[in-house]
Amino acid sequence: MSTLKQSQNHSALLYVLALTGLLLVSFSAIAKNDEANNATNSTTNNIRIDESFKHILVNHHSSITYAPDSATYFDVLEGASAFSGQQITSTNSRQWLSTDIQHSGFSPVSLVVNVDRLNIDDLQLYLLNNNERIIKTYRYQAGKGDLSLPQPVPSIRLSFTLQPYQNVRLLIGIKDAGLSNIPVTLWERDALEQYDTNMLVALGAVLGVFALIITYFLLSYFNQRIAIRFWLTMSSLAMLTLFFIFQSGLGVWPSLTNTTEAAFIIASTLLLLCFAKVTHHLFPRVPAFLKGLNFAIPFVCLYCFFIEPTVAIVVLLSTIAIMGVSQVALALTFKENRQTSRLFSIGWLSFFVLFAISIQGLYHLMVYTFSVYLVMLFFTAFGLLCLGMAAATKERFYNKKQLVKKEEIITNLNHFYHLFRNSAEGHYTSTWDGNLVSVNPAMYKLFGYTDEDDMLETGAKTSVFYANADDRQLLLGELSQTGHLTGKEIRAKRKNGEEFWISLSCRLQENGDGPYIFGSIIDITEKKQSDLNLRYLATHDSLTGTYNRRQFESEFKSKVASVSRPPVCLLYLDLDRFKVVNDTCGHKAGDVLIKDIARLIENTLLKNALLARLGGDEFGIIYSDYDEKRVFENAEKILNAVQDYRFMWNNRIFNLGVSIGMVVCDENTTSAGQYLSMADAACYFAKDQGRNQIHRYNSNEESTQRYQRELDWVSTINNALEENRFELYYQPLRPLSQANEGYYYEVLLRLRESDGNIVEPANFLPTAERFEMNVNVDKWVVTNTFKWLSENPEHLSNLKRCSINLNCHSLADRDFTLFILNAFETFGIAYNKICFEVIESVAIIKMDDTLAFMQTFKNLGCTFSLDDFGSGFSSYNYLKSLPVDQVKIDGMFIKDMLNDSVDTAMVASIKDVAKAMGMQTVAEFVENEATMTQLGNMGIDFAQGYGVAVPAPLVDFIPL
Repeated sequence: MSTLKQSQNHSALLYVLALTGLLLVSFSAIAKNDEANNATNSTTNNIRIDESFKHILVNHHSSITYAPDSATYFDVLEGASAFSGQQITSTNSRQWLSTDIQHSGFSPVSLVVNVDRLNIDDLQLYLLNNNERIIKTYRYQAGKGDLSLPQPVPSIRLSFTLQPYQNVRLLIGIKDAGLSNIPVTLWERDALEQYDTNMLVALGAVLGVFALIITYFLLSYFNQRIAIRFWLTMSSLAMLTLFFIFQSGLGVWPSLTNTTEAAFIIASTLLLLCFAKVTHHLFPRVPAFLKGLNFAIPFVCLYCFFIEPTVAIVVLLSTIAIMGVSQVALALTFKENRQTSRLFSIGWLSFFVLFAISIQGLYHLMVYTFSVYLVMLFFTAFGLLCLGMAAATKERFYNKKQLVKKEEIITNLNHFYHLFRNSAEGHYTSTWDGNLVSVNPAMYKLFGYTDEDDMLETGAKTSVFYANADDRQLLLGELSQTGHLTGKEIRAKRKNGEEFWISLSCRLQENGDGPYIFGSIIDITEKKQSDLNLRYLATHDSLTGTYNRRQFESEFKSKVASVSRPPVCLLYLDLDRFKVVNDTCGHKAGDVLIKDIARLIENTLLKNALLARLGGDEFGIIYSDYDEKRVFENAEKILNAVQDYRFMWNNRIFNLGVSIGMVVCDENTTSAGQYLSMADAACYFAKDQGRNQIHRYNSNEESTQRYQRELDWVSTINNALEENRFELYYQPLRPLSQANEGYYYEVLLRLRESDGNIVEPANFLPTAERFEMNVNVDKWVVTNTFKWLSENPEHLSNLKRCSINLNCHSLADRDFTLFILNAFETFGIAYNKICFEVIESVAIIKMDDTLAFMQTFKNLGCTFSLDDFGSGFSSYNYLKSLPVDQVKIDGMFIKDMLNDSVDTAMVASIKDVAKAMGMQTVAEFVENEATMTQLGNMGIDFAQGYGVAVPAPLVDFIPL
């Protein structure tokens, strides 16, 4: 085994060495190009001919001069002095070949100057006599449509006859952006005609060989439908196209000669792509990422469109070489059998020989003779045949594997037949008409038959196995459309008539005798029963057996959407005093109570009314067949039934009530969700008005409109929090008893509506407090205030006190304290810069929570202010209990103190008590300078109000 592996490694090494050698030869030819460009004549600058002359390469017997593109042949004859001082570059120069032709024979000789390259940008031929006068001249430019070129092998030719002892000078000017080495040959006319004949024979041989190869690959593809044959055909066509372009084939259409380079690049790209497909089909084990890379390499050729032609040729040749090496590397790395890989590699070696010859022709002024064509044709045909043989070897290898697989399939079929006989699932075969053909033991046992023959005779028709005869027709309809069914759940019938559920999977297959059905059956009776239970639980409340909220909303939505007369009516029920039972006797008693109430309501309902449990002690009822009057009467009946009901638990008796909201759904523009909100609102009003009563929703009532406005504010506040539409304002405090050495202000909140209007807090904060949304609002204020302060360090350094209002719900929220502590740490705000304001009436509601919060932050350095002081019933008593640093005197004492001595006395009293307790005082609602002066005289510490400054956006802060 190790010997075989070593042999394979040696073989791979030889291939790599051969490829490397050919690459070195090819690129050494390119490297020598500069040498050839700068080389002078190896012999002399003249050509001697006589009657024995056949042909000669003019380039080797010419002097080479580079002159500006604007120089004439006179300038070239004069020499370098004619264009001295002019800068000559590769882009603005022309190469001139000059040679003297001397006839030393005794009879005239007919000569022809021949140039095979037609894609020359500009070619000028001059034949001059001894006096340097023009005897003949010819100019050629690619793409100009020169129809004088010979066919079918076009070339540029200048014919002339040389008399004995006649001397002429041949001057050739070549300008081309690509290759500068253009082979120019001088032929004796008869020798050239023989050469043309040989070239036609060579052309015929090329076309014939390629025609045979392409026809073979194409016919074998149509016969066997093997993809690699198609790509070999395309590769051969691409190679033939490339050969045609390389040998100036586009000169058959003279106007297309200037597209030769572009056509050559495109043809090369397509050829390499076709070769990549051949490699991937021959060696399918190549990973996907390498296949992608292999496809990407040919597209490098297209880069040649965007670079200089001289560089483009090197890039194109390098890409072809890299592509060839990569194909051989993939073949050696991912081979499935050695013979395929070897033939494939030999084929590519042949292509590299062809590649080396082509480089010689491009760079070393090689004349393509008949023998050169034969050599090139041989290596081309040999390479393609090697690839074809590699494909044939691959197919034989694949066919052998298929035979092995078929043998395995036959073995497996016997195994599967054994499984069929012993399977726990019921398997059967039947005709399209329903005649049973075969069953396995599990099948006849499932349907209650004694054996296989009993089922085939007694139940000869499959229709007897369906509990519903229509099920079979539906099954056949689906089967005819899709050809197979999986897990079709059907009610079946046993021999004794017992019904049960089965899961049927089957497929339709055509045989010589017609369509057959192959199926398998599983008994799913227990699973089906479980599914029905789950489906019931998904739509019903597990405690009461009524519909749950989800199903209720779905039913209500469908009924509201349908046009009905009378309109749909909705009742929303909320039990009164249910919490007393739950808290006193426990949740078990509460569950029993809810079940009893559900049965009580169900027994009181009108026929076809739909009852659902919507929450803990909330129910909903939908009426779709009764008018408003009948529904209201039924609601009263429910109200009385619940009121008369007595619940007993552990020798304790409880009486209950129910608040009912009623909505008539008679507007097409109102959605089901809106109707539910109306019913909920109506139920809320029933509770608010004293409980245990019915309230019919009326959009024109003041209470309904107020509630609706509050709901709108709830939505607005939520949207403002999500969309960050709150804005921070500030109102300064002016020190009255000391110099103003820093910033004192209170942070205020505003809401910017979607239309841009600014809303005062008095409009939305009461709703936020009622629906307990003010904790999130307070968090927003703290976060954004701290953030703004941290972003303005200069302002923060001058800040003495920033006051922030807090609500009672925030003070009672356990997470709020942690939130504030985290905010101080996150934004790096000093604790002594912040003063939290608490409204007096709020502070005394939850005194313990307020004290705990205040003590926590007071120990860290924060200060506290008691807002609206004096509006409470026991202000002085609570002032003594709360650890506040500042008292804000309620504005109702400040506004009229100039005209009311009682207000003045109250302000003085509050000031005296605060001073006695070591607290500062702030006067709110200071609206004029006179009030501010009196407050200062009384000893008040700070003034705040429109007389000091009106509230303004915090981002536009301006110091007093």
